[in-house]
Amino acid sequence: MMNAAATDSTAASRPRGEFNPMDHESANPPVPSADSSLSLFGDFGDPTPLRARAGRRNSREKFAAGLCGLKHAIRGDSSFFAHAYRGLLICLTAAMLGVNPFGWCLIVLGACLVLLSELTHSAVDTLARAIGDPEEPRLKTAREIAAGGVLVAAFSSGAVTIIVLTLKFGELLGWWARTPGA
Repeated sequence: MMNAAATDSTAASRPRGEFNPMDHESANPPVPSADSSLSLFGDFGDPTPLRARAGRRNSREKFAAGLCGLKHAIRGDSSFFAHAYRGLLICLTAAMLGVNPFGWCLIVLGACLVLLSELTHSAVDTLARAIGDPEEPRLKTAREIAAGGVLVAAFSSGAVTIIVLTLKFGELLGWWARTPGA
């Protein structure tokens, strides 16, 4: 292989576009210069310039895509029905006990956390099945991590729900009653 100084000096003495296989590591044919009259793609004109907002969706399209994703997740995974059933029972119990607005906020946030983690698990599971064999070790690990996220969300939401309902139930039974002199 020739050194860089020898290559540069010989390349400068040749006219532009002339190919010398000794100047290149491979014997590939030269690429036509930009001012060449030969066009590889015909006469299609200048390409359209790239825009910074190419492929953006408006709010209506994003909302429709979100609803479509929810539909796919609910139809494709039976655990959504189990979470909905448990959530309905929790809401009925909270309504019968008369939980305060702060307690309702905690219960709703917990339910949203569980549904969000379940949607994430469903997305990871769907991608794993689309890529290939979902039992392949790396895909199985990704699916198990997503399932672990659902488990953490469900346990933390359950703990918050138990605390809120127990505090309200204890208040109704007088467990937390203040003494008149305190």
